[in-house]
Amino acid sequence: MNLIKKLKKNRVVIYTIITFFIILESLSYAYIIYIKEDATELIEHQATTDFKILTKIANNYLGDLSKVFYDTAINTPDVEYLMYQATHSKSPEELKKLRDKLYKNYKSTYDYMKESGVRQLHFHLPNAVSFLRFHRPDKFGDSLLGIRPSLEYVNKYREDVHVFEEGRIFNGFRNVYLLFYKKEFVGTVEISYSFMALQQKMADVITSSLLFLINSEIVEEKVFQSEQTNYAKCQFEDFLYDKQAVQGNSEFSIEEMSFINAKIGQNISSRLKNAEAFSIVFGDKKIADGRNILVSFLPVNNINNKQVAYIVHYKFDKISKLVVSKYKILFLSLTLFSFLLSLSIGLVLQRAKQKEDKEHSIATHDPLTKIYNRYGLDEIVEQKMHEFKRFKRKLSIVFFDIDHFKNVNDLHGHAAGDDVLVDIAKLTTLNIRDADIFARWGGEEFIIVLPETNLQSAEGLAEKLRVMIEMHKFDLPMNITCSFGVVEIQSDDSFMSALAKSDKLLYKAKSAGRNCIMSQDNS
Repeated sequence: MNLIKKLKKNRVVIYTIITFFIILESLSYAYIIYIKEDATELIEHQATTDFKILTKIANNYLGDLSKVFYDTAINTPDVEYLMYQATHSKSPEELKKLRDKLYKNYKSTYDYMKESGVRQLHFHLPNAVSFLRFHRPDKFGDSLLGIRPSLEYVNKYREDVHVFEEGRIFNGFRNVYLLFYKKEFVGTVEISYSFMALQQKMADVITSSLLFLINSEIVEEKVFQSEQTNYAKCQFEDFLYDKQAVQGNSEFSIEEMSFINAKIGQNISSRLKNAEAFSIVFGDKKIADGRNILVSFLPVNNINNKQVAYIVHYKFDKISKLVVSKYKILFLSLTLFSFLLSLSIGLVLQRAKQKEDKEHSIATHDPLTKIYNRYGLDEIVEQKMHEFKRFKRKLSIVFFDIDHFKNVNDLHGHAAGDDVLVDIAKLTTLNIRDADIFARWGGEEFIIVLPETNLQSAEGLAEKLRVMIEMHKFDLPMNITCSFGVVEIQSDDSFMSALAKSDKLLYKAKSAGRNCIMSQDNS
């Protein structure tokens, strides 16, 4: 009785405590749900960004490597003349002799290229007729028109292309280059990489698993019937996965990935159809002891900018598990909840930002010379072109490369070549302004974008650099020189059109004997 009386007497206090507790618990629960969803969204967004950068780095590396193979091993006078003969030959016997000769002379080169991840070395005659597939030398003579839009593009516009595309036998990240004999177009050569090569390059950076999905209609339309066994149906509607690409996975088995895909397939089907790049956090007690897994989806487009494939990335996620687990502590006190969660989110964001900054630096700088690469140059040039167009400021380009650089590599080795590239990058960096943008365009080519600089001043800088490089004591028993093309960007120029002008001027400098400068004034 006394207890009941005491409760009745203090019922207002009790009701107040209960009400406050319910409100506090409700606020805490709502705040936890909000933070959980917000943190998950942030983690998913960051995972997508990280995966995009990682894929771009790996793909650019392989593309640059294919250009090196083309420049140093494929684009030779012997190949050009052989392709010229094949283009003009109407005799099957003569074509067979030429094909056999090409295969014999470059089989060892192809074997070496395969060690670097090259899957296909494929020569085509004009109009996209297959001349020699090194991976299938018995298959030739078939027209690839309607099958390989990349070849149609190259034949039509006479431009090299770098694009993903399905083929009759293999899919590939294709690098198609032009072949000329005495300025006559005599065909093309494709140096392409499989997804496995991209996968291996990414594995050098992060431990995870990858799945490569191809649109089933593309496979049915383009792949030889006998080769369609290279693909298997996956849990996502309208997609098949490349069975060979599964072999390199280190974190998850195909059975585990299939389990995950079956669980999430229905929820993400619309996003797949919309060709979105996205990530989701997945967790199930039946797999990986319930640990959270980040699954990222990155669409792959063809030359027509149509999505035809997906790269799917699976990795364990430690951050979201840490954030979500905090809810048990947060229920103890709203104040403690706010403090702990703020600290946790702060650490998550800090780590994410540090990782993003690091990966962005990797993505925008050349690993050898430490100067900007093409990706980094693109980011800055867009703003400079905007200022040029809007404020009518002067803007010039100095485009240069190293003369006879192939001789350096051939005679003294690639390490010596790398040292020359590094020395020239350092020498140039020390002699340009902080406002100037200096980048390695590719191989032995460099570009300097000069804001607030007219043609005369740009020529002066180019001459200064030319002399300094010529006089520099490289650690080699030979002199190193460079050739330069200099332009001042005009009001009706785009950056790429101005760059094309400087490239033509550089070519003229080469033709004029090298170690010289060609500009709009003296060309």
